[in-house]
Order: sequence, then structure tokens, then C-alpha cells
Amino acid sequence: MEKEPCIICKREALFIFIRADYYEYRCENCGKYFFSNGLNKLDYENKEKLDEKGREKISKFIREYNKATEERAKLGDLETLWKEIEDFNRTRQRER
Repeated sequence: MEKEPCIICKREALFIFIRADYYEYRCENCGKYFFSNGLNKLDYENKEKLDEKGREKISKFIREYNKATEERAKLGDLETLWKEIEDFNRTRQRER
């Protein structure tokens, strides 16, 4: 395990290389998540595609996903992630 900045909040996180282009992050702020396809990392670094409000939304999703499913969230393509967050939130609303 190494330490590397979290892709979402940029704080220090544990970073685990799993296999080519598939990583696990353990961030005290965001939670635990898998990240796939290093090419997607550029979208997460682009401030026009992911602003501070978006980072907070993703961080909240990861924490809630970890708590609700007891599993790690899976991040990759940013556009797909927004849809997954919407679906997750919709499902949680129905469960209440």
C-alpha cells in the first residue's frame, strides 16, 4: 500500500494497485472506492468537468454507498458516475 492524493478530495489516501488500470483508494474523508481506467482521471482533474460542488457530491455518494452496501463504490467514467449517483439517490428515496 502506498499513499497518494485521493482523486476526489485530494487529501492523502491509501492507494492499492490491483491490476493494470484498476486501483483501490481508501480515503478517510471520502471513503473506500475502486477507480478504473486511468484515462478517466483527466476528467476528475479538469476543473471545468468537476468543480468543488461536484467533488463534494461524489464524496458524499461514496460514503453513503459504503454505508448502505458495505461495499466499495466503483468510479470510472465521470458521465456514467453521475447517472449512477442519480440512480442510487432515487433508490434510497424510494426506500425511505
